[in-house]
Amino acid sequence: MVSLDVDDTIAAIASAPGPGLRGIVRLSGPRTLALVETLFEITDSPGFPNQIRPTSTHGRMTIDDDLEVDVDLYLWPTKRSYTRQPTAEFHLIGSRPVLDMVLNKICDCGARLARPGEFTLRAFLSGRIDLTQAEAVLAVIDSSGEQQLDTALRQMAGGLAGPLGSIRDDLMGTLAELEAGLDFVEEDIEFITRHQLLNQLESAEQKLETVQRQISVRDRGADTSRVVLWGEPNSGKSSLFNSLLGTQQSIVTEVAGTTTDFVVGVLVLKSMKLDLVDTAGAEERAEYVSSQAQQHRIEQQEQADARLFCIDSLRAPTPWEKEQLSHLTTACLVVLTKIDLHSADSKRLTKLTHQIRASGFDGPIVATSSQSGDGLDQLGDEITLAVINSQSADQSIVGTTVLRASESLRDASAAVGHAKDAVENELGDELVASEIRRSLEALGQVVGAIYTDDILDLVFGRFCIGK
Repeated sequence: MVSLDVDDTIAAIASAPGPGLRGIVRLSGPRTLALVETLFEITDSPGFPNQIRPTSTHGRMTIDDDLEVDVDLYLWPTKRSYTRQPTAEFHLIGSRPVLDMVLNKICDCGARLARPGEFTLRAFLSGRIDLTQAEAVLAVIDSSGEQQLDTALRQMAGGLAGPLGSIRDDLMGTLAELEAGLDFVEEDIEFITRHQLLNQLESAEQKLETVQRQISVRDRGADTSRVVLWGEPNSGKSSLFNSLLGTQQSIVTEVAGTTTDFVVGVLVLKSMKLDLVDTAGAEERAEYVSSQAQQHRIEQQEQADARLFCIDSLRAPTPWEKEQLSHLTTACLVVLTKIDLHSADSKRLTKLTHQIRASGFDGPIVATSSQSGDGLDQLGDEITLAVINSQSADQSIVGTTVLRASESLRDASAAVGHAKDAVENELGDELVASEIRRSLEALGQVVGAIYTDDILDLVFGRFCIGK
């Protein structure tokens, strides 16, 4: 669960995992300045850094009696920081053990470890960014190509927040004029004419249609998006296939290698129609049928928009699986199957996840059970996001925003359309105002003016620690 507590000071390693020339430890919160003064000793100036404007300075930090490290301090002492709280970064040698020691020293002095995405969460809660920009921050971190990075940067700079903010401002102005007229209805004072009201609603409707065109995933007709299940024989692919479709199209058995060709079913997720493909288990055999099945599997993988690499959670990854994990693409998800068979042993799942990460895979890992249904909803969201990102060459909105905001934008547009109908058919200003409020509520859910803990968990739960 995402923490909404912003009254304490948080700290985390903010640089990428692994060795590097430089590393970063970040802290933010009310006690930042006091912690910096306690931990940091300036060596290149006579006094402490200016506490009015952002500054940088060189110094050192004593971690214990035997270790002292050179540090560059970057300090944002006021509310003009990313989180709108005093913030500091210690830049030092990129040795992970040293960074861990610095982080522990900071926490010993009164800070606590930041949760995943908590720095960006504070930026959102303080009004520094809206929810679409927070999603863009994550997209920048996760981008795997120039196009995805460009899309994320434009959204982070307000490419979506700006138009949606303009629409909300216009609708709130219209609503204010309409409700003012309702307050003075007995005095027969008209704050906005029917013609003006219609023009403003039509303008909002056109702007919403423009955003919807940007955010929509194009109907690909015959080229329906394809999601392929693959993995070793008896890794739970066919059972997962049937569970996702809610059918028994694929034969399920305990005998390895039952699926000798491939089976296709139609899967609908978030109003997206997908071809779900169950392929033969990856294996090398001389028999003609098996070799043909393997060729079909490879062909289906090459055509896929998203690939689900299934691993039996009852065992450690095989050498072949480890080899595949080391070079999976961003369109791949790892699906751990059969978790119901060891539900009482949570350590087994944690250990398996660590083994997968150690093999080099840094994408989504979803634990599922075809018997109990556990994890299938989360898997559906991850599949949708992977397909959206695979089609992002023509997109100007990052995939996580498309996944979260499409329905709310449709609701907002529909409410404006109903308000127009109410004006044209003279159904009363009260009904018009009610529909405008409904549209504003839907838009508020997109930008984060209205949010729940579940929405924040969906957005910020994907972040890594330190961001």
